[in-house]
Amino acid sequence: MHLDELTALVADLRGEGSDTAEVEVKRAAKGFPDSLEPTMSAFANTPGGGIVVFGLDERTDFAATGVYNPAACKSTLAAKARQAVTPPITFEVWDFEFEGAPVVVAKIHELPAHGKPCRVIATGKAFLRSYDGDYQLSQVEEQAFIANRSTPTFDQQTVPGTDTSDLNPTLLSAYLASCRSSSTALAELIDDEILFRTGVTAGPERSLTTAGLLALGIYPQQHLPNCVIQASVAPKSADPAGTRAADARRFDGPIPLILDEALRWVLRNTRTRIRFGPEGQVRDEPEFPAEAVRELLSNALIHRDLGPYALTQAITLKLDERQLLISNPGGLWGITVDRLGKVGVTSARNGHLLRICQNVRTREGNRVVEALASGIPAILNSLSAAGMVPPRFHDQGIRFSVVVPNHTLLAPDDLSWLATIPARAFLSDRQRHALVAMRHGQTWTNQSLREVFPMDSREARQELAGLVAAGVAVAEGERGGRVYRLADRLIGHGAHQAHGTTSGSATTSRSVEPIGQPQASTTRRAAGSRNANAASITRHLETGPKTLAELVDATGLSQRQITYALQYLRDTGAVILQGKPGQAGSRYALQ
Repeated sequence: MHLDELTALVADLRGEGSDTAEVEVKRAAKGFPDSLEPTMSAFANTPGGGIVVFGLDERTDFAATGVYNPAACKSTLAAKARQAVTPPITFEVWDFEFEGAPVVVAKIHELPAHGKPCRVIATGKAFLRSYDGDYQLSQVEEQAFIANRSTPTFDQQTVPGTDTSDLNPTLLSAYLASCRSSSTALAELIDDEILFRTGVTAGPERSLTTAGLLALGIYPQQHLPNCVIQASVAPKSADPAGTRAADARRFDGPIPLILDEALRWVLRNTRTRIRFGPEGQVRDEPEFPAEAVRELLSNALIHRDLGPYALTQAITLKLDERQLLISNPGGLWGITVDRLGKVGVTSARNGHLLRICQNVRTREGNRVVEALASGIPAILNSLSAAGMVPPRFHDQGIRFSVVVPNHTLLAPDDLSWLATIPARAFLSDRQRHALVAMRHGQTWTNQSLREVFPMDSREARQELAGLVAAGVAVAEGERGGRVYRLADRLIGHGAHQAHGTTSGSATTSRSVEPIGQPQASTTRRAAGSRNANAASITRHLETGPKTLAELVDATGLSQRQITYALQYLRDTGAVILQGKPGQAGSRYALQ
């Protein structure tokens, strides 16, 4: 961590007014805090870990009150990491002079799956992190962590009292035909042998496995009553007082039937929008692309936890005016959120269920699962093609959730306006949507961006800083009151000043004066950057390391633009700092 990162982090805390799911603040002016152990346990059990900042006081707007003794604080933290929790945890630690006071920052690392749950030795309790702090794990939640220490096999367990007569004849016939057509080895086997060899049945009595029952059963909920999707639409402002939910549904039956019905329910409860396609033709598009919704539902059904501790919980599907939310019991297994959607990256909690569903067809004739590692890329591609931002994935270790923000599709005029801005090539989907909203008079804060585009405070800070670094937005104000608006040079070129309008508003297209930034062809490294300022910096650093002042002189950019762009390049590993932040003579160099 660097001082500028700490400054931005504290600004976010002040804007939020409280700790966050990723950051815990502790006063340490008079000694090491007494209540750190539950937080250490919680961050060690939570995917991604978390950050503890010593020396700030939440009660006084996170004022820097200082640490009693930075060296002693770090030493005590190291001792507690080894002796106060089990298994011992690892961490990184930094100390800073911040706003005139010494501050210590520790990054608590997540434990590997085989070590969870991490417990506080003094009490024997284990904790998990949530938005409002640390909460104690229940026995059921602890069992989920213990089960994840090895490869889950719950989908392979047999369901007592079942046999092939419990299979849906239509699904079964199509499944056998698909198995034979896709495998020369299976084509030579009789029906019962195919079912046994593919994991639909198991054991000497050839009972149905959990996977076989869920994928092909007549009514799996006879034995597994909570393997369903519970769906509801949040009440709207115009609904009668006291309305708790609209169109609440429970989708049951085999997985192909649940998938079809849940998808139709989403499409029925959402609107369609008129949009111009790339060929210039007008067409209706659903509020949420059907392909993306189908893949998200399929992932929840296939990858939900099937352990006995999780079978009391259903998959939940919720719609409100701002978003689509799907949540299933069981966190990610064998993969992390940041690797989702990467080429060739796959991991299956329920391996047998996944393979069976590759040969199972819905009533429309579609496979439940198309191919390994293709689901998340398909979701990202379909949302991008619809002009929408990527979904927000959240892995809590014992539950996995995905949020798809409900954004107005970008209007043709807005797309034309974006096309005139060279920096657009370096902007993320979220940044493009935020920029279009700025065009119509919207201003952003870190908190408001997180509310519209689900993300954590650090991501929001990076997205907003990237807009400033690209020269398309300006930041005004300090600390938690910082506001981001459209850059002055763009205001007179088609930007609307009416406040509160949405990014989908129809407007008259006007040309925008090109922003004087280098193009992406300068270097391969620059082509991977998110903004033109980063491209300019990497081009100048190719001739050798440079100080901040030298980069300002060479690029013609402001110090603030250089600082934001350098932070992004350091975060991505493209640039390293030779020296210390703020130290005279420190230089930046290509990695």
